[in-house]
Amino acid sequence: MRRRLAVFSVIGATLAALAVGGIGVVSASAGGGNADNVTICHRGNAVGNEYQEITVDPSAIDGVGGGDHFGEHKGPLVTSEAESQALKDQMIMWGDIIPPLAGVHDGLNWPAGQAILENGCKFVTPPNGTAPPNGTAPPNGTGPPVTTARPGAAAPGAGAPAGVVAVPRVTG
Repeated sequence: MRRRLAVFSVIGATLAALAVGGIGVVSASAGGGNADNVTICHRGNAVGNEYQEITVDPSAIDGVGGGDHFGEHKGPLVTSEAESQALKDQMIMWGDIIPPLAGVHDGLNWPAGQAILENGCKFVTPPNGTAPPNGTAPPNGTGPPVTTARPGAAAPGAGAPAGVVAVPRVTG
């Protein structure tokens, strides 16, 4: 009798484990991934590898609780290797490109970085092959021109290389 009880206990425990594991597999495969996931351009830390296209859960970009892309990866948009090199030389990190999250925020480096995101997080070359000159309005058309230059550097046009055109940080 004891032996029979032990056998049934083992069989019962095995069936319970399979049932629980099977439910997890079915639920994971049935969903096919989270339909609410968001694709962003995650900043890299290397000139030539400025952005990587990644897809994340909305909680990774909502700015709630800290430690996520929206809260931690703020910084100017870079649109060329020259801009990223100039920022690295100044020890300034550029920011992620994050589309708006409905009801939460209006995005990060958005809409100025939208074309880069839509290009697989690769830079978009203007039709004439040149970047906008230093001191021009930010690509999203908001705010005054912003120029970031090294401390103590001569003003643009005074024989020094032009600074970096940066998009003003928008928080909210």
